[in-house]
Amino acid sequence: MPDLESESNAWLERENSLAHEGRLSRLKWMAKNTPQPENLVFRGGLMSKFLFEEARYSFVYGQFLATIILSLAFIEHVLAALFYETGRNDLERAGIAKLAKEALQQRWLSENEYAWLEEIREIRNPIVHFRHLGIQPNEQSEQNWWRNRIESRSILQNQLPYELLEEDAKKAVTITLHLLGTNLMSA
Repeated sequence: MPDLESESNAWLERENSLAHEGRLSRLKWMAKNTPQPENLVFRGGLMSKFLFEEARYSFVYGQFLATIILSLAFIEHVLAALFYETGRNDLERAGIAKLAKEALQQRWLSENEYAWLEEIREIRNPIVHFRHLGIQPNEQSEQNWWRNRIESRSILQNQLPYELLEEDAKKAVTITLHLLGTNLMSA
């Protein structure tokens, strides 16, 4: 009969040794780019703080799908809360696409950040919403959502899927950290 505790410890030790360098590199990047904590206010309440912490942790540990989803959820919470605080009750339940457009108009996001956010949002969609596995678009489809599937992107960009996801996660975290560092988030 296998010793579950010994096998579990061996698996964790092997995982930690294999992933240590990547985690350390991402942790250093995160520490270098995170605003000073004494200046932070998490608009949107405790849930925003939890979303940020889990996105950050997921990024360091190489859980890039989780990083993308959690970062966008954080950004959506923060932008909705900011609009609500300014009296824009009409955006309380708006999605990230509408909130991002409005934030761009308010100059809370730069053109570059908005473009990154749109790119990450479009990449997130096939992660959280089922899409058929076909590489080619459906003739009836007006959108090129198939291009955002990781399989398609890997082929079209001649890059490994995991590398693409890491780049996507880094963009999502970069926008998240920017929002934390702006006056919008400061006390």
